Amino acid sequence: MRQGDLDLIIEGGWLIDGLGGPRRRADVGVAGERIAAIGDLSAVPARRRVDTAGRIVAPGFIDVHGHDDLMFVEKPDLAWKTSQGITSVVVGNCGVSGAPAPQAGNTAAALALLGETPLFDSMGDYFDELRVRQPVINVAALVGHANLRLAAMRDPTAQPTAEEQSLMQRMLADALEAGAVGFSTGLAYQPGGMARQAELEGLAHVAAAHGAMHTSHIRNEGDEVEAAVDEVLAIGRSTGCATVLSHHKCMMPRNWGKSRATLANIDRARAEGVDVALDIYPYPGSSTILIPERAETIDDIRITWSTPHPECSGEYLSDIAARWGCDKTTAAERLCPAGAIYFAMDEDEVRRIFQHECCMVGSDGLPNDAHPHPRLWGSFTRVLGRYVREAQLVTLEAAVAKMTSLPARVFGLAGRGQLSVGAWADIVVFDADTVVDRATWEEPTLASIGVEQVLVNGRQVFPAAAGMPRPGKILRRVPDAAQSLP
Repeated sequence: MRQGDLDLIIEGGWLIDGLGGPRRRADVGVAGERIAAIGDLSAVPARRRVDTAGRIVAPGFIDVHGHDDLMFVEKPDLAWKTSQGITSVVVGNCGVSGAPAPQAGNTAAALALLGETPLFDSMGDYFDELRVRQPVINVAALVGHANLRLAAMRDPTAQPTAEEQSLMQRMLADALEAGAVGFSTGLAYQPGGMARQAELEGLAHVAAAHGAMHTSHIRNEGDEVEAAVDEVLAIGRSTGCATVLSHHKCMMPRNWGKSRATLANIDRARAEGVDVALDIYPYPGSSTILIPERAETIDDIRITWSTPHPECSGEYLSDIAARWGCDKTTAAERLCPAGAIYFAMDEDEVRRIFQHECCMVGSDGLPNDAHPHPRLWGSFTRVLGRYVREAQLVTLEAAVAKMTSLPARVFGLAGRGQLSVGAWADIVVFDADTVVDRATWEEPTLASIGVEQVLVNGRQVFPAAAGMPRPGKILRRVPDAAQSLP
């Protein structure tokens, strides 16, 4: 490359390279889709220059836990991602994904998390559709275990026959060969909750053989959280499959503090050689489908959407039940299918889990919800504003690493998550003194402030402009990606 070939120089900012080291003054030169130069580029010609004096220049954030699978079709601008600096997302979490589609007659309530678009017959078909539509950010996809059961089993609530188990494993292998980075389980939902260890280990063996991974919404995040964590660790231990514990939490006041034990068990597994990481979203409330069985056990439940009663979106279940003159369980049953936010977590515990060295950040945002959890629009800027600047839980450099190079290593996203010569030019520019989330429980779709510019593969995606390209790519897993630059 000749020096005059630079398309863009981001100059004058404080560079945080994503690898955990201290910030430094440096310019970043971009040529095409890659970072071509870093340093003092004041004398280097470029087609365009951007002054970022006083701002932080960092790798674009990687959202390791998204449910945007069908949003690339339905709401392709993904403003809730780009406005908080996210340049890559991992979709297909909690056992549900855009493919494969269920066989006729099979369905699952958790599929409602994804959107209205019909599911695709195969991950290959899903990726083909994404390529045609051109995603605005990069996307890595997991294949959902619930999808595999729904597509392979005549009765997905039963135990698989030997033939059905074999078919699930072949379908998983096909998805991995098409480009999926692994598979996810949603063991707290049906039909995933019916799976026993042999079924899960069979799938994990397939993933491990392909250099892929297993992420899990564990079976229980309340009274049995320790056993549920151990179950997933045991699968990783017995199969050698890289593992991620999704949105780790301990729900209900009587279980607050149990993360000390679960994190200790994770550390022991890591010391034994198990490749395991975890993620959180930085809020004390969880969000998923409305589960009537939880109605009487959790005091504060807020409805995010309801098919039969859309007018109840944003209301508390207790208020709805009082208005209808019934108990909360009956009200929940009448609202279903529906979604809800459950306020049953401890903020201090969320913060403790966040500080663990192998903890990443995932929004777990549900863009299909009528009244979504604010984590959809604010998770990453909330970390920067509330956890770093205000609470000083970790340094800014450490927080950026948790949102960039750590997920790039865990998910094997080569050339992502760091600012270095040769890396992909996924870049976010933000004001460390003002960046913060604005989305609230009452107004959950307010965009963050403080993020000033976002580039994906060298092209600006935020602030958005008419006619702006969609430069995202489908990302494959490359083991040992931390050492891998194209």
